[in-house]
Amino acid sequence: MLPPLVLVLYALKPLAPIGDPDAYWHIVAGEHLIRTGQFVLEDPFGAATEKTWILNQWLPEVLMYWARTAYGLPGVAWLLCVASFLVGLSVYSACRRRSSALVTALVVAMVFVALSGSLSPRPQLVTFALTAVTTSAWLRTREDGRARWWLVPLSWLWACSHGMWFVGPVVGGVVVVGLLLESRATWGRAVRLALIPALSVAVAALTPVGPLLLTSPFQVGGVTAYITEWQRPGLTETAVLAALALAAVIVIDQLRRGRRQWTIVLLTVLAVALALTWSRTVGLGAVILAPLAAAAMQSLTGQPRPRPEAPERPAVAVAGVAGLVVAGLLAGSVAATPAIGPNGLDDDLSRLSAGTVICNDQADGGWLMFRHPGLRPTMDTRVELYTVPHIKAYLRFIVAQPGWQSYSRDVGCTVSVLPDTAAVASAMEASGDWRLIRRVDGYVLLQSQGDG
Repeated sequence: MLPPLVLVLYALKPLAPIGDPDAYWHIVAGEHLIRTGQFVLEDPFGAATEKTWILNQWLPEVLMYWARTAYGLPGVAWLLCVASFLVGLSVYSACRRRSSALVTALVVAMVFVALSGSLSPRPQLVTFALTAVTTSAWLRTREDGRARWWLVPLSWLWACSHGMWFVGPVVGGVVVVGLLLESRATWGRAVRLALIPALSVAVAALTPVGPLLLTSPFQVGGVTAYITEWQRPGLTETAVLAALALAAVIVIDQLRRGRRQWTIVLLTVLAVALALTWSRTVGLGAVILAPLAAAAMQSLTGQPRPRPEAPERPAVAVAGVAGLVVAGLLAGSVAATPAIGPNGLDDDLSRLSAGTVICNDQADGGWLMFRHPGLRPTMDTRVELYTVPHIKAYLRFIVAQPGWQSYSRDVGCTVSVLPDTAAVASAMEASGDWRLIRRVDGYVLLQSQGDG
C-alpha cells in the first residue's frame, strides 16, 4: 500500500493558490493561440519585448486555457494536481518494473523531494513525466534489444509541450553509446537504434511551430544569467541532496559489481550533471536516476523482485482517483484567488485606457497580461523575449540605482504598479514626478505627473 500513498502525495501536495508567475502568461498564450492560430508571433502583450515569441509549449498552454475557461483558476490548480499525479505515476511505473513495492515507494518519495520546487502549473511537468517514460523504455531496450519506435511520435507530442523535449533524444543517444561499450549491440544494431533519437529530432521540426522549434531552446541562452532557475543550485539544498542520494545508491551498486555497466554509468553521469548544473533541472536529473536507483537498491538488498500483487494496481488507481477527486472538491475554495499580483488594485487598473504602458515588478507581468490584457507591462518572466540591455536597465530601476528615471522614460510608462517594498516605489513617490493614486495590500499605484 505504500506506493499508492506516495502517489496521493503527488496528487494533493501541489494544490494551492496559483503563485507561479509563469502560469498566468501560459494561460494567456493558450488563449491567444486559440483566438489567432499564431504559433510564432511578435509579442502583443509586453511594452518592451523585442524578440519573436515562439509558442513551443502550446499544447499544455491550450489545456490550461481550457481549464481556466471551464472552471476558472481552480480548474488550472486541479489540472496541476492531475499533471503532478501523472509525473508520480510515470516514475512509479519506471521503478516498479525493476524493484519491489517498498523500494519503489522509497525512490518515488525521494524523487518527490527532488521535484518539490518544480511541481507548479507549467508545461515542464510534461518533461518530467515523459523523461520517466523514455528512460524506462530505453532501459527495456537495453534488456531485450528491441527498438521502441513509438518513442518517435512520443517525441513529437513532447516537442509540442515543452522546450526541453530534446532530453528524450539525448537519453536515447546515451543508451546507444552504452550498448556499444557493453557489447550488447553490434555497430549495425546500434545504428538502427540510433535512428530513434535521430527521427525524434526530425519530427520535432514537423510540429505546428515548424523548423524554428529546433532553435527555440537556444533563445534563452543569452539571458540565463538573469534567470534564477538557470543558476547553479546549492549542494546543501534539499532537492539536490535527494537527487545525490539516488545517485549514491547507483554508485555503490556499480562499485560492488566490479564490472561496469556503461549504460547505467553514462545515464548516471548525465543525470548528476543535470542535477548540479541548473536549479530547474535538479528534479529532471532525479527522474532519470529513479529507475536506475530502484534497480540498484533492489540489487543491494539481495532480494528477488516480486511482481505486483493483485491489490497493488487497483490500489494505485483508486488512490489516484480519490486524490484527484479530493483535489477537485478543495480547489474551488483553495485556489479561487491568485496568490500573486496587485489584486486589490483590480478596479483601478480596469479603468485605465487600453494600451497604457505599466512599469511593474517582473513577477507581476504575467498576472497583468492575464487580468488586464489591454494594459502593457514593461517586464515579465518571459525573459528570453527581452534584450540584455533592457533587463539590466530594469534591474537598476527596481532597486532605484542612480539613473533609474531613464527606464520609465525609455519604456514610455505613464503608470506604475509596484510592491511598496520595492526601493523604486519610494524613490518615485519622493521624486515629485509621480503621484500616488492608491496604496493597498502591499502595492502602490502611481501615475506620472506629466500624464495629468
